[in-house]
Amino acid sequence: MRAFLLLLLLCSSTLSMAQPFWRLDSLVAQWPVRAAIEEARRTGKPGVIRAMDTRDLYSKLRAALPGLPVFADDSVSRYVDVLGEPRREELRALLGMSEAYRPLIEGELVRQGLPRELAQLPMALSAMSTWGGTREGGAGLWSLPYPVALRYGLKVGPDIDERRDPRLSTMAAVSWLKDLHARYGDWSLTLAAFACGPANVTRAQGRTRGSTDLRVLYPHFSDDARPVLPLWMAMAYLAKHAETLGIRPIPVAPFEAADTIRVNRELRVEAVAATLGIEKARLRALNPTLCSGRIPAFHQLLLPRGERARYEALSDSVQRVQQWLAETERNLSQPGEDVVARTDDGREAIYYRVRSGDYLGRIAQKFGVKVSQLKTWNKLGSDMIDVGEELVIYVSPTQRSKYERTQNDEDEGPTNQIAPPPAPPVKRAQHTSTAGHTWYTVRAGDSLYTIAKRYPGIDAARLMRVNGITADIHPGQRLKIPIGP
Repeated sequence: MRAFLLLLLLCSSTLSMAQPFWRLDSLVAQWPVRAAIEEARRTGKPGVIRAMDTRDLYSKLRAALPGLPVFADDSVSRYVDVLGEPRREELRALLGMSEAYRPLIEGELVRQGLPRELAQLPMALSAMSTWGGTREGGAGLWSLPYPVALRYGLKVGPDIDERRDPRLSTMAAVSWLKDLHARYGDWSLTLAAFACGPANVTRAQGRTRGSTDLRVLYPHFSDDARPVLPLWMAMAYLAKHAETLGIRPIPVAPFEAADTIRVNRELRVEAVAATLGIEKARLRALNPTLCSGRIPAFHQLLLPRGERARYEALSDSVQRVQQWLAETERNLSQPGEDVVARTDDGREAIYYRVRSGDYLGRIAQKFGVKVSQLKTWNKLGSDMIDVGEELVIYVSPTQRSKYERTQNDEDEGPTNQIAPPPAPPVKRAQHTSTAGHTWYTVRAGDSLYTIAKRYPGIDAARLMRVNGITADIHPGQRLKIPIGP
């Protein structure tokens, strides 16, 4: 019995440590961060990883955040250890992104008369990711809640979310910080209310006899809010002492030189990306306020520098691809017999669209499967997944029925009833043709429309039928290409 309890405690501790780091997973899924990490891997040299020194952590934090409330407990020490060693590469990217945004954030803080040390707060809120999002409704660099965003003049709708605009969200966030400080008159309560919500502060104070000590308050916050403040302490310490600890930031350029166009009709990101041969993730990084696949009519669209002329020359092609996508979706939505792939042991396939904050471990736990199974079923070469990417997951028939009943309420179910066939036994991928078909590996900028044009007698609808997929494909995915009629 004692051994079981120890095992349960260990598993609970491991899970609680894993949960806060979805923010880093969201950051490294962004196109400019992925590009910077790949460049660092290609050009960098292995270095010595030093053990994290957490001695006298409280005094070091006071020096790192002068004038602001700090604390150092076991959670802060554990986060320092995890970020400084096993998740060092993500931390290096986070520090690089923080440096890129620092002039913007510090400038607004100084303009409104607030401490410039608060510029590091978004590291814990979103890992400096414009695509960050919380289960409690926060979004963007500062994880601003929906009501707060509207109160400070940001537009939030089904297609446009200005919380994802670094400049606009920073102006709103700093104004909210200033107003909260005027309300509470205390930086401890101000920071707790900003980072975790006034409701958490009220509840925590009620349970602690009105305490204003962050270390006493934060354990009483909600599950999602509880890690934010100890994460900030850990990240502030590591940022201040990065050079001493041998942690070199990875330079990241979140702002790419771009051409600006104003579309005169509604477009789809997928159609523009496929026609111009631009990776969809790159196009989304250039236009962070686009929170769906649609570009509203007369909205400003940013393209990589030099792409304006190509877009203008290929505008008719964009419309054709867009029309084809719409027709394909209409055909797929027609009523008919459901096609559900099954494994030999009776599991049935569903399609899951990756959301902000998702990582393979969280998805595996949600559906009761293993990370290794997710990677095999989806032919993933690493643990990295992109927001918006679709994963096939094989679950029991009962799980599938329950999930499909609730998908409309949760807005995170399968995107359609057609799923790819069960993954074959794990083998080395063969790139040679076999009887009746050959294989094609999707590259950046590909669409089913452009792939089908390379093979005589093949159209995109046939590729979807043969592979059991929708029109949404991603780089690295392998497609079966029929040979002959």
